[in-house]
Amino acid sequence: MKKYILHFTLLIFVIGCTKEINYLPENLFDYKLVKKLDGEEAKNFVNKLHFNDVTDLQNEIAFYQKENKNITIYITHYSSQEEALKDEIKMTDKISPENSVFIAGKYFQVNNKNVYECFGMGQAHYVFSSNGKLFWISVDSVTGRDFMKTYLELIES
Repeated sequence: MKKYILHFTLLIFVIGCTKEINYLPENLFDYKLVKKLDGEEAKNFVNKLHFNDVTDLQNEIAFYQKENKNITIYITHYSSQEEALKDEIKMTDKISPENSVFIAGKYFQVNNKNVYECFGMGQAHYVFSSNGKLFWISVDSVTGRDFMKTYLELIES
């Protein structure tokens, strides 16, 4: 009986300690969420952005704003981290060539995580995978790396 109570108590403790990560909160540092897409709407937005069907997976897109600065976060959900990483590599390989609208693409370390950074369309863009999700974040070039450091602390804490 004591063993049963100990196991039950441990289970309750573990369940209570499980933290649900909110990847797209209403307020993200000084930025306010102004629009969020998910489901078919997000999938259609991503496919339209690429001028063809590139995903049939679950997607979320959040648009944040602070004064005249914008952040857009695209998240695609995968069944495993391995699948997310595979598509991360495929995506970064595809946007790396010189015929892309993105320039100066390279990986760098943020909080011990490999993050791909490139520039284009007036913003810095960051691509990485975490917890079975593939992220593409578009943010102001000047504050991009600082934002990434803080955002990764938020989602991987």
